[in-house]
Order: sequence, then C-alpha cells, then structure tokens
Amino acid sequence: MDEGRPSPAEPTGEIVRRLLADLTALLRLYGRAIDTHARGMARDVGVAAAMVGAAAVLGLFAIGLGLASLVLIVSLWVPAWAAVLLVLVVVAATMAALVLVGVRRVRRRRAAWAARVEEEIRWLRSLFLKEN
Repeated sequence: MDEGRPSPAEPTGEIVRRLLADLTALLRLYGRAIDTHARGMARDVGVAAAMVGAAAVLGLFAIGLGLASLVLIVSLWVPAWAAVLLVLVVVAATMAALVLVGVRRVRRRRAAWAARVEEEIRWLRSLFLKEN
C-alpha cells in the first residue's frame, strides 16, 4: 500500500496525528521561507540605504564643485575675492528665501491643523453637552 494514503483499517487518531505532523512540518517550511525572505530583504534594504547615503554625500560634493566652478567663471570678469563674495551673497539669499518659504508653509499647515482640531473639539462637545 501507499505510505501516504491511509489504509481502511487505520484508526482515525493515527490519521489525525499524521495530519498534525504534516501541518507542523508545512508551517516550519513556511517559517523558514519567510525568514529567508526577510533576511534577504533586510540585506537589500541595507545595501540600498548605503547607496542612497553615498549618493547624498556625492551630491553635496557636486554642489560644492558647482559653486567653485561658478566662482571661477565669475572671476573672469571681477577679482577672485569679489567673485567669491558675489557667489556667497547669491547662495545666502537663495538659502534665506527657501527658509522663509518653508517656514511660511509650515505655519500655514499648522494653522489649518489647529482649525480642524478646534472644529473637531466643538463637534465632540456638541455630542455630549446640550446648550440651553
């Protein structure tokens, strides 16, 4: 007879025991597969994060090199110290403008959020408190 198929005389308890053993083995296999997948994914995410970090560092170097190139180009028309000063003023003004725009956006978002929370609180009070 086939070993995987129950014989007609095999007791039900033995069939249930084998079924539970097979189910346990199947769950162990799934557990190992999930563990292997999770480890591989964690390794891939780690490598990707390292690559993105390295790209960010190289991007900072690229910005510095671009500014140095800009200084050299401007120094063709004005003295080197004036070229550095001019590029510095432009970069500082750009930075200040970006900071102001960012702060304004955050303040606007915070005000909208506060208004919404206040509206929710009024609604909740209206549920529990009856006004006379």
